[in-house]
Amino acid sequence: MMIQEKMKIKDLILATFFIAFATINSKAQIRENKVTAQFSSHSEKLTEATGWEQNNETGKWIENKNVIDKRECTSSYWISYVEQNFIWLQFNTITYNSQKYYVLLYEKLGGEYKYPSIQEDWEGDNRMCFFIISPTDYEIIKTQINLKLGKNIKVSSKMSGFISDRYKILGGEYQYNEENLMAKITKAIEQQGYTETCFILNSQVVNGEELVRFRLPENCFSSEENMKTKYFEVKTVDFKKIITE
Repeated sequence: MMIQEKMKIKDLILATFFIAFATINSKAQIRENKVTAQFSSHSEKLTEATGWEQNNETGKWIENKNVIDKRECTSSYWISYVEQNFIWLQFNTITYNSQKYYVLLYEKLGGEYKYPSIQEDWEGDNRMCFFIISPTDYEIIKTQINLKLGKNIKVSSKMSGFISDRYKILGGEYQYNEENLMAKITKAIEQQGYTETCFILNSQVVNGEELVRFRLPENCFSSEENMKTKYFEVKTVDFKKIITE
């Protein structure tokens, strides 16, 4: 009788141990890095376009390479003040959570004031900017460019942003590299903003030459008005090089 009781007590202890072990193990967490979006393809880079803006005082059209401004831009320091500028741009494709996206990716000069409240000590930087659209919007761009109707083509997105090299010396998430860019893109997809940004183009024939005029993604409310007197211009054949598919 004593042996049977001891066996029951032993079984009870073992059962209690396994239950406790299973409970602890079920709460254990394995450290796993978050899976971010990755580029699956990319186009050639567009590295040159003429920036045109009509000076509102003189009425004269001012021409700059890769910059839209009403004055001639002669230094990178000055260009960093101008919002509409680029070093290169291209389209990329990514797939995230089984959804395909197209990303207009472009590098530009930018900057911030060291003392923004009094707007003193401007510090220039390099920025990698992204503008994410759906396959449907991408097809609209492709189709409308080929039609050359001279009408504005505008697509909008709540998924845009940039990284800069301003604090790259700190390392980690401040480094100016693809890993941090993809982390930023992933976050933009998962946590879409409330305001929309628009990318606007216009495909047309001018004096027998096929051209595409465009502006870099900006506030949707001002994009079409800006297109009247401020835009980049490039030959259609050159612009089509950034169309991936």
